[in-house]
Amino acid sequence: MSSEQPLLCLGLAGFTPEQRQRLHLLLGQLPPRGAVWRVGPFAEADAWLVSGEKCRLVAADTLKILAGLPTERTVQLDLDEVDRPIAFSLPLASDDFDPKHTFDLSGGASLSGVLQHFENWLRPLRSQFVLGGQLIARENELLPGIYHVSHKGQLLAVMDFHEWRIGILRKADPVDFELAHWDRRPLEAHDIPSHFLRSSLTHLRWIYAQRTERDVLPSRYRSKPVYFRHAPAVPMRWIRDSQLILLRELSQAAGDFDALLQRTGLTHAQLTRDLASLYFAGSVTTTPDKAGAATFTGVEDSLPGKHRNAQAQALPGAPAGPPTLPVRKHDLTAPAQLGRK
Repeated sequence: MSSEQPLLCLGLAGFTPEQRQRLHLLLGQLPPRGAVWRVGPFAEADAWLVSGEKCRLVAADTLKILAGLPTERTVQLDLDEVDRPIAFSLPLASDDFDPKHTFDLSGGASLSGVLQHFENWLRPLRSQFVLGGQLIARENELLPGIYHVSHKGQLLAVMDFHEWRIGILRKADPVDFELAHWDRRPLEAHDIPSHFLRSSLTHLRWIYAQRTERDVLPSRYRSKPVYFRHAPAVPMRWIRDSQLILLRELSQAAGDFDALLQRTGLTHAQLTRDLASLYFAGSVTTTPDKAGAATFTGVEDSLPGKHRNAQAQALPGAPAGPPTLPVRKHDLTAPAQLGRK
């Protein structure tokens, strides 16, 4: 696992079919290094590439991106509240717009430099991926309590299995976590330094399950009926259309893997990944007694089309740390052994 790299999603906007083909070609020619970049839905992406030719500055802090495909819609961004890295292709449509990061579609070196910037910006996420993978791999050997993760005398993370929370050093390199030591500490050592990025152990496992190329779904989820328990306690923007469909189906009726393939229309790989994420978030179970009585609410307003169109408009203007979906407050079970006590 030390050499495993996360899958990162790259969103494209305003590019013509020919330009998109060129970008896919350039991405395929990049030498292997850090993260693995794949093009995906714009609203779900970790970083954005935008056509500078299709950009129109309609206000001092508002940018409109015209559609580059017949099936694409115009996107409007509030530049002051964009919450992920973004770069624009040259040439730009106007001299009034002076973005920080640009790239040339004619050369791979320019795109490679932009992606390197993106990876640096996403360093905390990449660290969470490494730590989440280690957490999943070590859960059978870890005990409830407080763990300090450190490397060369530098504290990288505080993991609190009593409060189910974690703090990560923002500037830490993901490689540091691969070489770090985990030390069990007394309960008094639970304080998280103020400059650390605060998260939860559920978030760590979700990030890993979503971005790994490994199959981490427990085998019983391929043979036994799967039941809905509760909504995942992760930010709403993390939940994809395919997961919303899956949550809706399971909240209406349990089903085994083959039945869910037919009911959702998802591919085998997508269903495997989505079930794994929901499993590590404690949202699904193969134990009937743990099934939730309530249905997954709000799905009708959040299905493909309506959900992603609304999200594409709302995400850029959304404050950091969007609210999470409701979860049963006193549900103390977890999919693995490190449940809250």
